[in-house]
Amino acid sequence: MSEQSSQPPARELPPEAQGNEKWHDTTNAVWKRSSLSSEDSEAIVEVAKFDDGFRAVRDGKNPDKGILFFTPAEWEAFVLGAKDGEFDIPEEYLTPEEAAIQRGEVPVYAVPSPNNATPSKDED
Repeated sequence: MSEQSSQPPARELPPEAQGNEKWHDTTNAVWKRSSLSSEDSEAIVEVAKFDDGFRAVRDGKNPDKGILFFTPAEWEAFVLGAKDGEFDIPEEYLTPEEAAIQRGEVPVYAVPSPNNATPSKDED
């Protein structure tokens, strides 16, 4: 007589998870994008936050192309750099509207991605 486990079979991890300490399962992740993003935007960056502080980033126009994962420390360094203007584009290369956005004169907030696997409540 053989014993059967009451636990579900272990899910096989995708190849990109093998040996990747940052990898997180994004099956039920809640992805957010900028309120300025629209389907006709050139690029749409989407971010998901996990309970342990890790973040995942993907291309919202092509969500199946791949995901980058960041530790809490890496994400904090990126956000601080962005707030400090480290990634700003010189204003002479921007339209007046883009310059106003970059200067923080246009309100921008996170909105749920239409690519989410399940509809989500508006949460941080």
